[in-house]
Amino acid sequence: MPACCDRSVSQLRFNGYKAALKESGIAYDEALVMETNGHYGMNQAFEGTKALVERGAEFTALFTVSDSTAIAAMKALEEEGRAVPDDCSVIAIDGLNISQFVSPTLTTMTQPAEEMGEECVQILLDILEGRAGNRHVRLEAPLRDGASVKSI
Repeated sequence: MPACCDRSVSQLRFNGYKAALKESGIAYDEALVMETNGHYGMNQAFEGTKALVERGAEFTALFTVSDSTAIAAMKALEEEGRAVPDDCSVIAIDGLNISQFVSPTLTTMTQPAEEMGEECVQILLDILEGRAGNRHVRLEAPLRDGASVKSI
């Protein structure tokens, strides 16, 4: 469930998704991708997940752009009679504390908030002091295991 793919972070995540599929020998299927037109909202994730199930799409996992969209997708799966993780694994990117208070607990890539803040301050200082302009910084996002992914 990538957000609108014209945003650089969303595009990088989407490219990573496609690369992981390729590395695993799984064909990319455009019919299994929900674009949210720039909105990361829970309503879009909920409705989009229900629509995937209702149209008979065959999938065993969802990768979402945020913990909140993953939680909404999990609720939609539950309402459609699909159990997480037995019928469908769910993983997200965020690492919000709320992800540990849903059932099953959410498996999520945790964003390193402290490092992100430090990098932002350094970039701002560099800009203010005329040393450098905007730049992309890539940081590791460690996996926090939850119970939303089925072992295979």
